[in-house]
Amino acid sequence: MTKKHFALGLSLLLFFFALPVEATTISIQVVQMDDANVDVTNSSLLIEEGIMDFMFSQGYIVSNSPIIYNKDKAKNGMKVSLEEAQNGSADYLAYITVYFDREKSVAPESNLLSNIELAQWKLVRVRGNQQLDGGTEKPGQLVNIDDSERGISTFSQQLAEVINSAIKKKR
Repeated sequence: MTKKHFALGLSLLLFFFALPVEATTISIQVVQMDDANVDVTNSSLLIEEGIMDFMFSQGYIVSNSPIIYNKDKAKNGMKVSLEEAQNGSADYLAYITVYFDREKSVAPESNLLSNIELAQWKLVRVRGNQQLDGGTEKPGQLVNIDDSERGISTFSQQLAEVINSAIKKKR
């Protein structure tokens, strides 16, 4: 290789590395509304994990705040989550409230999709605190019922797809 080719290759390499790289950042906040539990449940952790994994696989930089599981903390949850997202320079905040109904469950303590009544979500543009979209999803609407941890994971990924579609519409 001649010196000219080497210099040209080095110049092109430096040019490509000097280009700015920009990624969209999203902060995830899961709120667990579950009268039967006073602690974060594995089901809530599975939902959070599924949403975060999906968003990461779509190219987002993903952060999260600890799951809110106390009704008193949930009252100020959106405000606190938004402040944390602003401090982390996130572009979007996905605020997901998951409602559990274990009264008729055959195994209330288990990670069953049927223990989840619904998930309400809000998508907020952090800069300006503007709600862009939101909705309510029920497991039966999104998932062919697999009443297991895998069903919860599938539900969370499909919920993340809905949120991702909302982001793409608003860009």
